Amino acid sequence: MSGPEPLAVTWSSEPSPALIADARRAAERWALPLYERPHKRGLAPKLGVVASAFLVRGGKGWSLVDAQGALGVSPGLAMLRLKRLGQGAPLPDPLLHEAAIAPGEIVVDATCGLGADARVLASAAGPRGRVIGVEASKPLAVLLAEGLPLEPPWPGSAPLEVVHADALAWLREQPSRSVDVVYFDPMFDRTRKASPAFAELRRFAEPRPLTRAAVDEARRVARRLVLMKSADPETFPPLGLEPQAPQPNALVYWGRRVLRGP
Repeated sequence: MSGPEPLAVTWSSEPSPALIADARRAAERWALPLYERPHKRGLAPKLGVVASAFLVRGGKGWSLVDAQGALGVSPGLAMLRLKRLGQGAPLPDPLLHEAAIAPGEIVVDATCGLGADARVLASAAGPRGRVIGVEASKPLAVLLAEGLPLEPPWPGSAPLEVVHADALAWLREQPSRSVDVVYFDPMFDRTRKASPAFAELRRFAEPRPLTRAAVDEARRVARRLVLMKSADPETFPPLGLEPQAPQPNALVYWGRRVLRGP
C-alpha cells in the first residue's frame, strides 16, 4: 500500500467554479495530483492520508497547508522595503547596497524561497531587467509561481520568473557569463529566535547547505557579481567569497566575489 503524496493540489471548502478551474490548471502545470475536495469538507482528516501537504486555491489566493499550519504568499516585508525605497529612506536597503543592481541587469536569486529579496531585486533591475528565482523546494516554488500573478505588480519592476530546480543543477545548465548577478541566501540556522513566518517557511524549505561547487558555477555564469547573505561570517572563505565589513550590531553578514575580465 502506497503512502500519502508529498504534495497535492486542491481548493477551498466553498470554491467558485473559477477557483476549481485554477486548481485543476495548477495541478496539470506542475504535474501534481489533484484532490477533488468535497464541498464544505475540512482537510485535516486527509493530511497524512491523501497528501502530506496541500496547495490550496482559495478566494484570497494560494496557501500551503500541512499538519502544522498554513503558509501563504504575499509581498509582505518586501513591500515595506519597497515603500521605504520609494519614500527615499535615509539608510539604503542592505541587499541593494551590496548588490548595486543597475537597471536592465539580469539577476538570479538562486535560493528564492517566497521571493522577498527577489521582489526587491526586481525593483532595482527595472522593466528592462530580468530576475530569475530558483527554488529547490517544490512546494515553495509552486506557491510562489502561482501566487505572484495574483499580486498587483510593483511599478517599474522587472518580471520575476520562478524556476523549480536545485541551484547547482540549474547553474550547470546555464551558459558562461549569461547573467549579471547571482545571489544566495540559503536557509541558515538563525543564531537568534526566528520569526513565526520564517519558521513556517523553513518547514517547507530544502535543508541542503550551499556548496563550493554551486558558488563556483555561479562565478562562471555571472558577469559581474556573486553575492551571499549568511548569519555566520565564517561561512564565506571556504566558499571562495570575500567577507564584507559588517555594520554595527549586524545580525547578518555579506560575502561577495566581484568578477572581472573580458
